[in-house]
Amino acid sequence: MSLQGVKSYESHAKLMISGEYLVLKGALSLAIPLRFGQKLLIAENEGIPSVKWTSMINNDLWFHTTLLLPDFRIAETNRPDLSETLRKILLVSKVMNSKFLNSKYEYQATSVMDFSPQWGIGSSSSLISNIASWADCDPFKLNYQIFNGSGYDIACARSSSPIIYSLKDDQPQYREANFHPPFHKYLYFVYLNQKQNSKESIKKSDLSKINTKDINEISGLTLGMEKATNIETFQAQIDQHEELTGIIIKQKSVKTQLFNDFAGSVKSLGAWGGDFILAASSESDDYVCKYFKDKNLNTIFRYAEIVFPERTN
Repeated sequence: MSLQGVKSYESHAKLMISGEYLVLKGALSLAIPLRFGQKLLIAENEGIPSVKWTSMINNDLWFHTTLLLPDFRIAETNRPDLSETLRKILLVSKVMNSKFLNSKYEYQATSVMDFSPQWGIGSSSSLISNIASWADCDPFKLNYQIFNGSGYDIACARSSSPIIYSLKDDQPQYREANFHPPFHKYLYFVYLNQKQNSKESIKKSDLSKINTKDINEISGLTLGMEKATNIETFQAQIDQHEELTGIIIKQKSVKTQLFNDFAGSVKSLGAWGGDFILAASSESDDYVCKYFKDKNLNTIFRYAEIVFPERTN
């Protein structure tokens, strides 16, 4: 039995709709928290001082490890790579808050995701957010030390609505976005069946020549997407965003490469080359779903099926 009751923390998964790459340079980004997420349950028991960690995907065991305190030495695991990452997160958390894991308890930690980590929608960021809550430390600073990203995913992990996010002097700035599109029935999220490493993708892209004009244009398109009241306007914004981003990172758009005959717009979400895309089309639901399923892309979500909260116009 737990000595002090079970503590529970929960964070959302996310998708970046606009601002990929340029958000690191200060551009505005539109991002949305998802109904998917990750929950962390913590119980403190009598026993050998340690963190006994179990990660579940729905009801299936994915990862387990035991880290001995106080040095977080790995005693056992089924995934050494994930154990090392978890060990680093907990070590940095303890540096940020010396009182964290300072008791002589056995900590039973159970993390439960209701989505596949292969989807690239926030298995790491929702984990960081939950551990930061447990450790009572700043999730943005923790995330920066571990993954060195923009932090938009941390903001989404703790938001209950879409957000407009940016970095100002390397500090996160965000607000609730007025983005509950009345045309949401024309928006789809499709998984490309290939995991994209955002960190590696950014490393491969030369962002040194991004200028103020580029940043302002992307920010303007982000605000245009937020304000769009019909599917035609929204499609025009995402088409321009794809064209400009492609020029900046010197890559062909995903529509040009894979979906050139699609009757609608297609946009990469986050790092180009994998994970999810956004498809926007005023064609029938049957047409859109058949189009992607004919390409063996069967993980398709309509906007209202995946976006948190449930409120849509």
